[in-house]
Amino acid sequence: MKSTHPYFKEEQRFNQWWLKLVMYLSVLVALGPMYYGTIVQLSTGVSWGNKPASNTSLLLIDLFVTLLMAGSMWLVFGSKLVTEIKGDGIHVRFKPFLRKEKFILPEQIQRFEVMKYSPITDYGGWGIKSGTKGKVLNVSGNIGLLLVFKDGKKLMIGTQRPEAIKRAMNKMMKRYE
Repeated sequence: MKSTHPYFKEEQRFNQWWLKLVMYLSVLVALGPMYYGTIVQLSTGVSWGNKPASNTSLLLIDLFVTLLMAGSMWLVFGSKLVTEIKGDGIHVRFKPFLRKEKFILPEQIQRFEVMKYSPITDYGGWGIKSGTKGKVLNVSGNIGLLLVFKDGKKLMIGTQRPEAIKRAMNKMMKRYE
């Protein structure tokens, strides 16, 4: 029953304009004054601030905060939710947050539904979340594939292609039956 050709494949990233705005403004607010102070102190020799740090300390702090901000940007904009539905099951990866691919066998699924949901009120936002309605993997939007497992647990996987994921699920489940 193994199939390597996917019935459905979707890659999603965090690319909302408002998220980009928040991230870039955060970088500007965090790094702007720091860089300004460092440049003033290094170029004029005049200590910057009420309790000035040494030039070396300023440079190390600048480096640390720059790396921290770059890492945060990479985590947000470098992450990717990949959903594949094949004949053998559902393959889900959320790089870099889930190290291993999550593999769901068709026989584990009691039922599924493609539906509209509220990421904030149902699950507490986007990303990898657990809430009263189960677990969710999403990056944007409010439509997802709800999987209800035979053990009673639930998993919502966000999608931007509801009709295609529904067709693929029907095909996979029909093949399983």
